[in-house]
Amino acid sequence: MMNSMGSSQIVNSLGHAPTSRRRPISLVLVDDDDDFREAASGELEDLGFSVQSFADGADMLAAFARGMRADVIVLDWFMPAMMGIDVLAHVRRAGNWLPVVFLTGHSTAGLKDMALKGGAVDFMDKMGGIPSLAERLRVLLEPTKVSG
Repeated sequence: MMNSMGSSQIVNSLGHAPTSRRRPISLVLVDDDDDFREAASGELEDLGFSVQSFADGADMLAAFARGMRADVIVLDWFMPAMMGIDVLAHVRRAGNWLPVVFLTGHSTAGLKDMALKGGAVDFMDKMGGIPSLAERLRVLLEPTKVSG
């Protein structure tokens, strides 16, 4: 997409060119572990993110259908009602192209490959910690603010 000055811009999933970020990154976290979800949401908010959390993919999908907006989705892989990879497939079929990052306690190369082939942009183990997730999300969503 070209702006009025003739330079190219990256366009987000809603078709808008991003502006310098004046609001927190809006993150959707889906994890069936209530304790983890609550702790991770609080820590991410303390780190400057705006977090909407869900215990399962169906509730998140319904919220998007009702018009919820976000900058990124963070999914657990293993959930009882709908596996994270299935949630990702539903997200993509609905025409939602937000970046999806898997955060799981059961990381294997095979799962990571499935996630990336399914359209996720990253896959990390929960053992890496929430600060590491936050940094990776900032690199993903605010690449110009990362020093090399």
